[in-house]
Amino acid sequence: MSRVVALLTDFGLGDPYAGQVEAVLAGASNARIVHLTHSVPAHQIALGAHVVDASLDLLPAGAVMLGVVDPGVGTERRGLIVRRGGRWLVGPDNGLLTPACGPVEAWALHRPEAWRPTVTPTFHARDVFAPVAARLANYARPEQLGRAIDDPQRIDRPRASIDGGAARGEIVHVDSFGNLVSNVPASFVRGAWTIETRVGGLRIDGLSVTYGSGGDAVALVGSWNLLEIAVPGASAAARLGCGAGDSVMVSRRRR
Repeated sequence: MSRVVALLTDFGLGDPYAGQVEAVLAGASNARIVHLTHSVPAHQIALGAHVVDASLDLLPAGAVMLGVVDPGVGTERRGLIVRRGGRWLVGPDNGLLTPACGPVEAWALHRPEAWRPTVTPTFHARDVFAPVAARLANYARPEQLGRAIDDPQRIDRPRASIDGGAARGEIVHVDSFGNLVSNVPASFVRGAWTIETRVGGLRIDGLSVTYGSGGDAVALVGSWNLLEIAVPGASAAARLGCGAGDSVMVSRRRR
């Protein structure tokens, strides 16, 4: 049975990089290739880690995620296999693939015979990570590809500060629709609560279910499992003049 290999990078689609990685995967495995995104902003490891966290559980058990946001390519940073939630992740050891906290299984890549014959220092995604991902998709074991380590790099995602019924967060991403993705977790706003959100000088009462319902601006839980601010039929970023790094305040009280 063929495994899924999901690609997540900051390569964009204007260059051949994503296609070359896919070509290596297709030539070395029968994997079903899924393109999660190639539009992580360049070098934004923390945001890429948010996307990894939001997407991993959607993949079937045994799937492989090839994640590459790698400003340190060609340096001494390690290549990595990570095991999370019954799925494999392959990419640079820079915090992109690892959870911010908690236990994690990891292996540092150290078997060049598993890579492409010629490794370009500027393109480990194609020459190192894609061959390793293909081997995992072909049911290779991680110890055949790397050595177990207990010190993979972790990074803190920008996290909302929660104090009782108040959360102080920030916008971490503006999607292609202009929706403002905050770092306030869904767990804070879901349940029997009355919610008030303040962003860009605007107060939003309540929590909407869809992007198209509500008034001029709505707050809702989006597909990242985080609180988002949207303007029905328009760009919240443009309407509110907000972007990444701007603050979001949320308060809640029992109904």
